[in-house]
Amino acid sequence: MSPKKKKGKERKKKISCKKCGRVIDPIEHPPSKTWQLISPMPDKEGRVTLTIMGSFRCPDCNASVRAAMKKIKGDEIGSGKSKKELLIQAVNLLQEPTPIEQIEIEGVSPASVGKAIQIMIDRGQMSGKIENEVFLPN
Repeated sequence: MSPKKKKGKERKKKISCKKCGRVIDPIEHPPSKTWQLISPMPDKEGRVTLTIMGSFRCPDCNASVRAAMKKIKGDEIGSGKSKKELLIQAVNLLQEPTPIEQIEIEGVSPASVGKAIQIMIDRGQMSGKIENEVFLPN
């Protein structure tokens, strides 16, 4: 018999003033400033956490209170694939000789794509060769 899983019930974390102890409702008193923090290290599954922070003013003592408003895991943000993974995926789809400038990876120049492919071929991470700015798959 497997243990019952608890249903995902959203519980609002209360924001309390560190000076006077009053509980601040984020709906009644919205944050004066918000910003995003990205975790420097991914979790066990390789997902990066994006934390949305907020700065609130206590209505009683006017003290500034910072609190995490929301946390979003990497798979909810986007694909999460690195440029290297995107490049390997794009090159693996090629069946015929293709000019390097036609291999497009978002945010990477064609010159960098050519250098990256050559490095991965030299390291044995990819098969094929580059001749006269044209990638020849094996």
